Amino acid sequence: MNRLLRLGGWALLALVMLWVVAEIVSIVLGIVSWVVSTLVSLLVVAVLLYLVYLAASRLFGGGGGSSRSRSRSREREKIYE
Repeated sequence: MNRLLRLGGWALLALVMLWVVAEIVSIVLGIVSWVVSTLVSLLVVAVLLYLVYLAASRLFGGGGGSSRSRSRSREREKIYE
């Protein structure tokens, strides 16, 4: 009877430890899941903002860099004239 109680105690302790490990793993996986979902959401927002920027620059003639280079070349032509 004493051996049976000792085995039962060890089995109960093993079940409690298994439950504790499962809780810790679930908490860690929950945190990892939250971090990954946050990063994916930020990536989606960044891609959408970039697409909106590209669409707006094409719609409103956003050749800002090319117009500056044109004005610089015009200034150089005026200097040489």
